[in-house]
Amino acid sequence: MDRLDALKVFCAVVDEGGFSRAAAKLGISTSSVTHQIGLLETHFGVRLLNRTTRSMSLTDEGRRCIEQARRLLDEMDDLESNLSDALHEPRGSLRVDMPGILAQGYVAPALPRFLAAYPELSVRLTASDRLIDMVDEGVDVMLRIGELADSALIGRSIFSNRYICAAAPSFIAQHGQPQHPDDLDRLPCLNFVYPKARQIRPWAFQQDGQPFTATPRGVVAMDHVDSLIAMAVQGGGVVQHLTVSLIAPLRSGALVPLLEPWQAAGPEVSVLYPQRHQRAAKIKVFVDFVEELFRNAAASWRPSA
Repeated sequence: MDRLDALKVFCAVVDEGGFSRAAAKLGISTSSVTHQIGLLETHFGVRLLNRTTRSMSLTDEGRRCIEQARRLLDEMDDLESNLSDALHEPRGSLRVDMPGILAQGYVAPALPRFLAAYPELSVRLTASDRLIDMVDEGVDVMLRIGELADSALIGRSIFSNRYICAAAPSFIAQHGQPQHPDDLDRLPCLNFVYPKARQIRPWAFQQDGQPFTATPRGVVAMDHVDSLIAMAVQGGGVVQHLTVSLIAPLRSGALVPLLEPWQAAGPEVSVLYPQRHQRAAKIKVFVDFVEELFRNAAASWRPSA
């Protein structure tokens, strides 16, 4: 038994949620998958999976095994990537994680171009805003909006956000443009609700370089940014959110920026990866890709400072 191959099969079974799906992913028969898992359990002398005809779950030993197996396979991926780095041939599997707004609005639409440039690479992308342990979850590159706290990671800013107020041209024609944040109290405003805290996010402004917040009386509050923006585009009110969320409708003219002299700086978009991955070719080309992507996005529409 090749223990490394058997561990790859075991990880595929867990990741795909079943023997037949793992077999399809690996291009082998279901019986081969079953055989490899059996050999692995015999080798370790423990049961790794509880399985019936209808369900499958990890045993306690299986959970410990999958954590170690993923680390081992990641190390092997790193070795392969580092060796191919010398030949400038990025290859292997690349695991990336980022907030949904970055995946949907920026990275996913551009991935076909990236994969066409590097045909030996495959990408597994997860969209989440939660804090994760990159090593435990086998993530190679992570994009995040906000402060960087983990010094064990290499991180650098790739996009500078601002808090932008905006409304549809039809709304402005009907209500006029506010000249001061206090004017928002007389206008229909669309507030964002923090999903977990269930509290309305205060609107951020600055005057003479000094930041301050205000919470205008709103006609509606939602915990879904895209829905707020969609309502604003239809003339439903004034919305405030980050540049990354508003670039597309601002660029198209569906929304018009308001209160530009009062715009406040927002949290940066950063790319992060473990220090041990910094020389891997697959990491380098993906980081270069997202840096160019957001550099072009910033150049396509630059809000006033």
